[in-house]
Amino acid sequence: MIHVAVRVRELVSSNIDAIVTKAADPAKALGLLRAEVEETLITLTSELSMTRRQHARTVSHAEKIAAEAEAWSAKAQVAVDHGREDLARAALQARQKGLENAAAVKDEAARLGKQVAELEGAIGELEVKRAEVLAQIARPRPAENPSAKHRADSKSDRHMERIDELERRLAFQSDRSANSGGSEIETVSNESLIDAELEAMKAARKSRDS
Repeated sequence: MIHVAVRVRELVSSNIDAIVTKAADPAKALGLLRAEVEETLITLTSELSMTRRQHARTVSHAEKIAAEAEAWSAKAQVAVDHGREDLARAALQARQKGLENAAAVKDEAARLGKQVAELEGAIGELEVKRAEVLAQIARPRPAENPSAKHRADSKSDRHMERIDELERRLAFQSDRSANSGGSEIETVSNESLIDAELEAMKAARKSRDS
């Protein structure tokens, strides 16, 4: 992806007027630039489609893990109510581990969201550059061969049609497994917080019983 980002910067910063002025065959030079821009657009469009799906799945996964983690609070209270402090402690530890895992997956979702924004920005810049190249190609020039221009246009149109083809292929990849959220973080239990919460639960129980 890094080499694609570098190429995007090179294409976006390319000076079309300088290319036309310096090239021995301006029409050919512009055609090559147009092809490069469109090939890069194809690559980025495919990457964007895949990353958007990964982002949506990761956000959903983080929410599910967080909800499952919070459910341990009610289980801990039930254990306290039945005098099983050992089970209550285990439940609170499980909740803490779940929340930590949810936070890690949420961070991965944020990274993917940032990547989506970057891809959208790069595609927008390339679309602007493509429009500039097309406008320059459309300018009449001496000794321009109309049939050659038509062939270049047809080839370029086929390139852009491949974008839709890639999108259709990606649509069939719905079984792709969700990103796990990166490397699993190490569980660190905060016993003092758990002790405090257990005491609060026991106090609530005594208050109800009195």
